[in-house]
Amino acid sequence: MLQGSPVARQGSLIGTVAGRQLPRQSCRSSRRCGRSPLVVRADVAGGVKKVEKIPEHINVIPKSRWPQGIPPVMGAHLLESGAVAPLSTSKGPGTGEPHKFFYPEGPADVGVIAYGTAAAATGQLARLVAGESAKAIATKGSFTIALTGGSLLKALGSLAGSSSVEWAKWHVFFGDERNVPHKDDDSTLKGARSAFLDKVPIPKNQIYVLKEGLSAKDAATEYEGQMLALSQDVLPRNSAGFPVLDLILLGVGPDGHVCSLFPNRPQTAAREGWILSITDSPKPPPERITMSMPVLNAAKEVVFVCMGEGKAEIVQRVLEVQSLPGALPAQLVRPEAGKVTWLLDADAASALAAEKWEDGKKSDFPRSNVAQEPPKKPSQGTAGEAM
Repeated sequence: MLQGSPVARQGSLIGTVAGRQLPRQSCRSSRRCGRSPLVVRADVAGGVKKVEKIPEHINVIPKSRWPQGIPPVMGAHLLESGAVAPLSTSKGPGTGEPHKFFYPEGPADVGVIAYGTAAAATGQLARLVAGESAKAIATKGSFTIALTGGSLLKALGSLAGSSSVEWAKWHVFFGDERNVPHKDDDSTLKGARSAFLDKVPIPKNQIYVLKEGLSAKDAATEYEGQMLALSQDVLPRNSAGFPVLDLILLGVGPDGHVCSLFPNRPQTAAREGWILSITDSPKPPPERITMSMPVLNAAKEVVFVCMGEGKAEIVQRVLEVQSLPGALPAQLVRPEAGKVTWLLDADAASALAAEKWEDGKKSDFPRSNVAQEPPKKPSQGTAGEAM
């Protein structure tokens, strides 16, 4: 669920669609606001129209920390895909273990945009990346981007013919990678090369890849070393010492995982380290390396890219339903000094009730309500039960 009090960024532009500039919505009431998304819907013909009344706040998470114990099950666990998102095993507040996952706190800047077709959404993604590239290069002379797998790589392939992108100044990282040979079909690098990287003239030594033949732990250490070796002119650090990437592109798994940060896993709760190792991934292959949550939250901008009907439920759960922190890792992504944009097609956005976000009432989101057992029929035979 979107949560926290946003900082107004009046006039900050997400992009241009159908000739119209779409400003990010600001929130004017810090007391009532959650994250204030701008939702834009598009018809299948590609035309764009705004929601009639843009909300200033959304269903707010009133509490993100439980020092005396974990609360019992929350709504997101009881949806149709709840079997994928692990349930809390707490016996209730005051009796559970101290929780190690926390929602980020402080200001937030988030935008949600839905397009009528996947083609329109991927076209906007390409324009957004090109724009962020130009802005970063103008500011510091380089552009740093972290990629993950999936359909977003194909969208970037459309930039191959662009003469305006300064490819020589790009530095490409991977949000996560499977610890397999580069030619293996499970390799994110292989997919990225086929869809995008082999089509553009980015210097090979500025594409930072997993070193083959190492254990997952050593591969994570080696990859973090590649990042540490870069000057802060290229890869600045924030006040906590984490790298500040210009742009991170993320997908979301059906269980809410991002990169290889899976529900309720220790790597998802880690507050130290840039690159973490995984040896028992719940999704094959088991060995992986992944950027840590603090690295994701140090970025200048994070863009979630979700396309297709298969993403509709997890998008709705992440944006509209409060779950126990850690159960849906995507809910923990909120850059401390940056912004988040959700880029969706109409199918992925189909389960959202954006027109009701303004009210912030649980009754507006019936899918997050706990199903109630039907009342038991009174047994016959006693006067008290007959009444």
